[in-house]
Amino acid sequence: MRSSKRCPRFKRKVLLMRGRKTRRNGTAVAADQSVRTSIERKLLQLQRMLPSACSEINTETLFQRTADYIFLLEAKLSLLHSLSAFYGV
Repeated sequence: MRSSKRCPRFKRKVLLMRGRKTRRNGTAVAADQSVRTSIERKLLQLQRMLPSACSEINTETLFQRTADYIFLLEAKLSLLHSLSAFYGV
């Protein structure tokens, strides 16, 4: 027969909300750190995509430069569409 007590490795699960993943007690800190490193990795990747981006840049400036770069790319695309329509290419 099984005893009603479980081993310490089977910690009680805490359900956050319906439809979300469950967390085990004690692993919440590790999950937060992995999310933080994931976000930092994605921010560094975004920073590398921008032309002439400094290595030391805050997040707000990074997002503003990204928005400016997207606007510039859209303007270039619009110009190329206009030129191709004009020359019939």
